[in-house]
Amino acid sequence: MASIRNKNLLKRTARVYLNDLNTGKSQVVRQFLCQCHDVMQYFVDLFWQRKDFSGKLASLPTVHRAKDKFGITTRLSQALAKQAGECVRSQHKKDRKRKPQLRWHTVTLFYHFVTIEPFKGNGFDWCVKLIGSGAPKLDIPLKSTKMINQRLKDGWQLSKTIRMGLREGRLWIDFIFEKERRPLKTEGKIVGMDSNYKNGVVFSDFQVVGETIYPRIQGFKKRQKNTHAEIKSMLGHALKSVDWSSIQVLSIEDLKKVKHGKRGTFSRVFNRRLSHWLYRTLVQLLERKCEEEGIQLVVKDPFKTSQFCSCCNRWDRRNRKGDRFKCVHCGYQSHADHNAAHNLELLGAAGVYGLRFYLSSKRQSFG
Repeated sequence: MASIRNKNLLKRTARVYLNDLNTGKSQVVRQFLCQCHDVMQYFVDLFWQRKDFSGKLASLPTVHRAKDKFGITTRLSQALAKQAGECVRSQHKKDRKRKPQLRWHTVTLFYHFVTIEPFKGNGFDWCVKLIGSGAPKLDIPLKSTKMINQRLKDGWQLSKTIRMGLREGRLWIDFIFEKERRPLKTEGKIVGMDSNYKNGVVFSDFQVVGETIYPRIQGFKKRQKNTHAEIKSMLGHALKSVDWSSIQVLSIEDLKKVKHGKRGTFSRVFNRRLSHWLYRTLVQLLERKCEEEGIQLVVKDPFKTSQFCSCCNRWDRRNRKGDRFKCVHCGYQSHADHNAAHNLELLGAAGVYGLRFYLSSKRQSFG
């Protein structure tokens, strides 16, 4: 279970809820998490007041201030100060700079505070031992999960660090897995990918996944946390069915600001359904998958990709009607999403951000 000592690592987590923890141990863990939350918020307020956004290790006098104020060990105070500093640094990088208010009771525990061992006995698979240094001395037995077993089967190594938290009244532990990052592929195809909540995820190599998501969205009567979680799960399952073996570069649309300026454009019902188009989640899943497969992920300007003819390289707004694409100049016909995916493939192959640059490079090459 030793961690790979290499900076070039991929990290993934697998969460286990402590539903089987007895009342006494549960109370001890909750009190510890509440104490860690208070200490980290204290450090957040202190660093923000000092305008210290470096995220570096806190000085010893600063560490001792929290140690004396909250009655904790120097080691725990230093670890919590480091986590608070990273939180402040991350928030300060955002466009909207506001002092963080820690909503959740979450703490990262390194090998100084915890060990992970196979459980000796029946009924459980793992034993997380809090060994002191500021954390309570406690054994937490856990049952393995499908995700943990799959990670180990796929060659991931279990880290000595865990993340522990309390959210909505439930205690949980995140196991952290590490694996060496694969080098980027040097051979393979450049593939474009177009996505929307109605037709799923369409690739230029004719793969289509996620077609069942739209009918499921149509059945939702309300927008709730469980509906978004279900769509996220469906996206994850859809991407598992994609054949990534021959893909070297994946070219996708940059839709980060696609909804900006559209307020009031659509009906309330359509907005509710459109909110289940979890593009940001899809991109995050793609980033993780491409990291694991050694695929280069590039983003391109979506401007006119659905109205541009990938056959004759001419644009006309009349080319697209709904899901049907028919070029008014050359007569080329295709599904609109597949045509857009092919245009994204063209941009990926040309190494340019948008169609304007692609057309200009074509003119220069011919003229």
